[in-house]
Amino acid sequence: MDLNYFFIYALRIEEQGLDIGFKLYCPGHLIWLGAIAAAAVLISRYYIRQSKEKRTWIKKIFAVAILCSEILKDIIIVIINAPLKSYLPLHLCSLAIFGMLYDAFGKNRRISGQMMAYAFMPGAISALLFCNWTVYPFFNFMCIHSFVFHGWILIYGVMLYAAGEIRADYRGLWQTAGVLTACAVPIYILDQLINENYLFLNEAPEGSPLVFLWNVFGTGFGEAGYLISLGVMVVAVFHLLYLAFSLINRIKENKKKEESTVEIQKA
Repeated sequence: MDLNYFFIYALRIEEQGLDIGFKLYCPGHLIWLGAIAAAAVLISRYYIRQSKEKRTWIKKIFAVAILCSEILKDIIIVIINAPLKSYLPLHLCSLAIFGMLYDAFGKNRRISGQMMAYAFMPGAISALLFCNWTVYPFFNFMCIHSFVFHGWILIYGVMLYAAGEIRADYRGLWQTAGVLTACAVPIYILDQLINENYLFLNEAPEGSPLVFLWNVFGTGFGEAGYLISLGVMVVAVFHLLYLAFSLINRIKENKKKEESTVEIQKA
């Protein structure tokens, strides 16, 4: 463990030409993925056994905790003098903070549930599988925060889905797409003003599947080609998710029918 690099930030690593990061799917990365998956299973099993009142408190704890983690991150960024404009909560998974708060404390949780199913939970999975923080060593605050932060979102979504509190439907697919589009327009404008890449609207992050879109459509048709292909890909992925959720729901329903039939026969 090298404490000298615990609070170093990406720009400083680049300026110093350091090669201290990790590779995707190296042993350390796989350990993080395994730990998060195990936590999702265990916490979900605990959650579904609780009463409605207890579940409400658990969701509120999750939502407040992820907000506090983001505030802590921002405080540390200011202290170490990192460029704050590069760490604003404007990426998809950062927007999940507001979705979780609304889901935990709001009254109409339909849209937040659909957003969790189609955008936030799949976004967290994608971020964990194709980390864009590989520039950091494992024993670094930003690296640890990134794994825990995205894992927290994934666990929240899994426990709600396991408890039947999220039931993705086709209408929710388009509602989610509409909300993301409404968020993407001002974020894209801000990206141009401050020269950042929130929501990966300016270019594809290295190591992600979006690189394919950038190489094929961005190179041939410019930024407009990349953005259009990105929008088409998002809607296509949402449809695949809808099919996956529908299949899982059908399997669950068939299993319940079989269990009911067995109980009737025993009686």
